[in-house]
Amino acid sequence: MEHVFQLRGADVYEVLAIEPLARGDGTAPSILQPRCDLAAGARAVSARLAECGDLASLLQTAMDGLRRDLAVDHAILWLLDESRQSLYALASIGYAHTGTGAELPLADAGLAGVAVHEGVPLRIGHMARMYRYGQNLHQNARDHGLVPDAGAAIPLPGLATPCSQLAVPLRARGRTVGALLVESESDQFFGYDDEDALALLCAQLAQALATLQSADLDAAPAAPAVAPAPAVPIGPPLRLRHFRRDDTVFIDGQYLIKGVAGAILWKVACEAHRHGRTDFTTRELRLAGEALRLPGVQDNLGVRLLLLQRRLADWGGPLQIERTGRGRFRLVLGRALVLSEDGGGPSS
Repeated sequence: MEHVFQLRGADVYEVLAIEPLARGDGTAPSILQPRCDLAAGARAVSARLAECGDLASLLQTAMDGLRRDLAVDHAILWLLDESRQSLYALASIGYAHTGTGAELPLADAGLAGVAVHEGVPLRIGHMARMYRYGQNLHQNARDHGLVPDAGAAIPLPGLATPCSQLAVPLRARGRTVGALLVESESDQFFGYDDEDALALLCAQLAQALATLQSADLDAAPAAPAVAPAPAVPIGPPLRLRHFRRDDTVFIDGQYLIKGVAGAILWKVACEAHRHGRTDFTTRELRLAGEALRLPGVQDNLGVRLLLLQRRLADWGGPLQIERTGRGRFRLVLGRALVLSEDGGGPSS
């Protein structure tokens, strides 16, 4: 709402005294006990993150640690796509839909978007009313044709009525690369100690993301794992449709992914269809940067490949990607492919 409301003034108060208030029965209100030892929990998660040797285990360790050691039941890891000025979900816990690959314009990404834009943690303890107000405004705008409908999209993860949210930016090497959003259905669920603990972990996570990507992409590819005998295709072929404008990919008419991850899938699917190749290296993806429309700065290629792998796993169909060694991956095909390409974008 930054372009709608303008701050005209503010009152500043000085606290002169603080007095305890008794309840109706004359007793003092009970003090809420911490839900866990946040310092010890952050230390335990940090130690396990330091042992991770690849991006997949790094994400799994981080999300598992939030739930097990910090008692956070709902979280989304958003990464920044600078060229598109949007956030895309890479991992989540606590939701009916994982939302892997879901994308939001930075300006519409709520607290996570502001945390990325400003580069500072943000916390709201009573947000249900504000959240519903924003939902009603957006629905009104859609009903009156003031904003386009979302069209094909991955369902967004998130609570229907969050009461508390905390968004912490991920910063590495002087750049903001994303944000971790945690939320709860309870008011005032997160405090200053949560902010400190998550800021520590997000700094480590952001640095590890950058380091592991560089190590994986720059290393000489290891020998590939022995490929299993190709399965005899059973059932009708998979129909992949690619839209060049934004690299959106549909499978059998169902939206799957777009952007760099979509471009990667289309490239390897074309190689498999035309030349029968199923084994690839991350190095050749980097060399095909212009064709994949990789950003010139902070391309996050390793993360995009992992995003595609996780999105295909969520989809659960007979087309998957698996790692076969350092810097290598394989396209696993259970059905024959039929490819088609469109120069425009998908219709809503």
